[in-house]
Amino acid sequence: MLIKSVILLLMAGIGATAIRHRYRNHLSFLDVDVDEKEMEGLLRMKKQRMSMMLTTTASTTSSQTTPAAASACNLTPQVRAAKFRQMAIQIAGTPAATLNNENSPQAQALDWISNKDQMTPPLCPSDELEALQRYIMAAFYFATGGGSWKECIAPADSSPAAIAAANQNCSIEATKYPMGDRKYGRDAWLTPKPICDWAGLVCHIDDERKGTLDQIDFEGNNLSGSLIDEIGLLKNLRFLILEQGTIEGEIPESIGNLPLLIVDLDFNRLIGPIPPSLYNIKSLLQLDLNDNQMTGRLSSGVKHWQKMTYLQLNNNAFTGIIPSEIGQLQKLHTAFFHGNGFIGSMPQSVCDNLVTEGGKLSTLEADCAGQSPQVACGAQCCTACFEKMAE
Repeated sequence: MLIKSVILLLMAGIGATAIRHRYRNHLSFLDVDVDEKEMEGLLRMKKQRMSMMLTTTASTTSSQTTPAAASACNLTPQVRAAKFRQMAIQIAGTPAATLNNENSPQAQALDWISNKDQMTPPLCPSDELEALQRYIMAAFYFATGGGSWKECIAPADSSPAAIAAANQNCSIEATKYPMGDRKYGRDAWLTPKPICDWAGLVCHIDDERKGTLDQIDFEGNNLSGSLIDEIGLLKNLRFLILEQGTIEGEIPESIGNLPLLIVDLDFNRLIGPIPPSLYNIKSLLQLDLNDNQMTGRLSSGVKHWQKMTYLQLNNNAFTGIIPSEIGQLQKLHTAFFHGNGFIGSMPQSVCDNLVTEGGKLSTLEADCAGQSPQVACGAQCCTACFEKMAE
């Protein structure tokens, strides 16, 4: 206490003589004979030592009170957000202009994963798989009007109570296909869990595909808006099932990048032709595009669908002839063409695949009814004929 008081007085500008006067009794108590020069030397040394102590204390205090520069992922929030944006542009292929539009689904998704996502441990840009899929699925949520879904909408806030309430209002179960062990999501969307825990999503859990999306599956959940191009980056997605909504716009060309087995987009408001890339998906088993507003002609590229078993194109606005290449689909057992603008005759190559002819085609329907049928298809070929109603 004595030394500290002496040093503080010296730092305040009080001379050694005055200090000696003030603390004479204390110095005598120490039984030390100190002259004025020695006193000044002693005080100088103590001053230097105290200065060092104060500097160390200030440094320690500063490190304790200043927020850590590196927060989540050992990155500042600004750097972390910048890296997510870089991922969105360079890996997901989202145009910078789209991200600059704060109302775009992609911009909303980027803002969510950068600033609002409560995933524990925090999502890091270095977690490339989860970060990319989480960004794409968040963009999908915003693009399809997630806030207006019937079930599994995002929590009102990040509190445990809000998350529990959102999960309580989520009972969607994806279709269970006999594809081995897979992880089925059960939770509401935009919750802190990994995306493989979100309802309507199914993930691979084995081999090199572990953790990647295998299935997106919603039926009658009031999905609206449009499909985003980024969906084509879900490289192991085999099932795209989005039935009975009000999804508009065209099917993204990027869909052709996927190893799809089933594409089921019926009862929506899709427009435009079947994208050329879709004809190149040789793995396709089932294609349901019925009850939309799609247009254009069918391509001869249908010949690539050698594994196709179920083809449902009815109740659209397709035109032109039914390609003879449909007859090359030896595994096809069901085909619906009615309710369109197809003209001409049903190709004989298709009729030759009927069960009655030794093939596998058991159901073949077209607009072949009425006095002037749009499609000529006799009773020996088409299993059911319809007469398209005048628009």
